[in-house]
Amino acid sequence: MSRLAAVLSAAGFMPAACCFLLAAASNPKTTSTAAGENDDLMVTMTLHIDPAEFKDMVGSDLGGHFVMGEVKVTPKYGKTVTVTRDDFVLADTDHNDKSRPFAANQIVGPALVVQRSASDGDDKKDSTKKNRPKPTITGPIMTSPGVKINPPLDPAQAKSHEDGAAKDTPLEKSLDAKMLPEGPTDKPVEGWLFFALEKVKMKDMQLTYGGRDNRITLKFK
Repeated sequence: MSRLAAVLSAAGFMPAACCFLLAAASNPKTTSTAAGENDDLMVTMTLHIDPAEFKDMVGSDLGGHFVMGEVKVTPKYGKTVTVTRDDFVLADTDHNDKSRPFAANQIVGPALVVQRSASDGDDKKDSTKKNRPKPTITGPIMTSPGVKINPPLDPAQAKSHEDGAAKDTPLEKSLDAKMLPEGPTDKPVEGWLFFALEKVKMKDMQLTYGGRDNRITLKFK
């Protein structure tokens, strides 16, 4: 008998209750919702971290290399705000690993090996954090902060890969149609964002939105 089961039994829990609580403990949470706001807008995100769930949602597990957030941005007091996907950064705080959203053509593009660095943007790597080996994922040429091609391609090679890529695949069209819209808005907007993070735990997920002066931080449980 496990230690948890022994404690529950000693406390007088019925066997059915023990089974329920043990099952909950052995099945980590894969979906969670968090919300936050600043003076201009509110951000709500439902985060999905199990690639197996994506098969029903988008028809593909995306190779197991991504987590997905269903995002709603709501302007406050009739203000017009400009929604930009790159203002969102999702972090795995346990491993100091971060990602900005990927576009649909980046997710399903040419199969180049891409290596993500642990740092992102102006943030500096925290040497006190635990750092796992930098993961490699399949994907296209990236220009987003914190992402680099390994090995680098010269312009001729890059063009060759681009020309050989499948154009407007059904998966790319499906992802693109569901992405969070960008641009000015005074009405609530909703959509999906995909982040290149692998094998994460919900309790370690943290989303930041915006600059230092008006930053929103969401923590998931």
